[in-house]
Amino acid sequence: MAAAVSAAIVAWHHDPAIIAQTVDGLLQQSAAPLEVIVVDNTPGTPVADALDRGVADLVTVRPGRNVGYAAGCNAAADIAQGDWLFLLNPDARPARDVLERLLDAVDADTAVAGAQILLPDGIHVNAGDNPLHVTGISWSGRYGEERECGPPRDVAVVSGAALLVRSADFEALGGLQPGYFAYHDDVDLAWRARLAGRRVVFVPGAVVEHDYEFEKGDYKWFLLERNRLWTVLSCYSGAALALLAPVLAATELAVLALAVRQGWWREKLRAWRALWDGREDLRAWRRRVQGSRRVGDAALLASMTGALDTPLVRLPGAGVINRLLDGWRRAVIALLAAVRR
Repeated sequence: MAAAVSAAIVAWHHDPAIIAQTVDGLLQQSAAPLEVIVVDNTPGTPVADALDRGVADLVTVRPGRNVGYAAGCNAAADIAQGDWLFLLNPDARPARDVLERLLDAVDADTAVAGAQILLPDGIHVNAGDNPLHVTGISWSGRYGEERECGPPRDVAVVSGAALLVRSADFEALGGLQPGYFAYHDDVDLAWRARLAGRRVVFVPGAVVEHDYEFEKGDYKWFLLERNRLWTVLSCYSGAALALLAPVLAATELAVLALAVRQGWWREKLRAWRALWDGREDLRAWRRRVQGSRRVGDAALLASMTGALDTPLVRLPGAGVINRLLDGWRRAVIALLAAVRR
């Protein structure tokens, strides 16, 4: 019996016509979803109102306010009936066989499968197999390069723009971290899934087109930094945090310097304050995450990188710094592996 998929889109002040096109792309899949759920975070729910009048085979959820992307996805998961939940950006254009290819790539050990996200030209890559730095920084993998062809493979992180997650795993992991609001939720989910001993798979043959621009708005930097640090502090073991402490501390100083130079230092300080203010929630979440651990950090670090290598951010002296950081990563792996023996 074929696996049933519930597809979910979280909208906020989007043009209903664009959402309708995305919904139509889902309903025309070669492996049609059991249902399409649109969570409309727009106050007054104008997107949901328009879709209810014009699109069949659709469920709309109306929080009545902007609860954020993570909480919106969790709301969709709460009512989803499928064995799998497919999270799709509202302005993405899925290939007709994207669900079929994702489902073909999974097995009983797979929690998450991600598509290859292409820029609107259909030739160049937006994201997909996204690197994960030891400091929790993640970026669009192979951004701007030509479309990749090849078999599915295990990776550290896949893009949340088109992400298939097993419903049972999503529930067991606690869904997306509800306090994230937006950004870094895909990194956090993939990290927690792998920590729990589940597979995260990138499927190059599953393709979605997405118009992407890395906007450096101050509020985005606050969310990125707060969420990154929350993930690092909740997902690493105590031993790994201790061994990586010099790298993590140096990174904080480097990011603060970058923030001062680019003018978003208040948001960086705000991220630190948010972690402190939420320290009790962070401790509780960390206990939950660590309680699900089935894989040691040596294995997880082996799939990460110590090199910051993205065309979206250029750092002076990156070559030397990257070699030092990756050497530290390898040393930490060796130390953690030795302790386990």
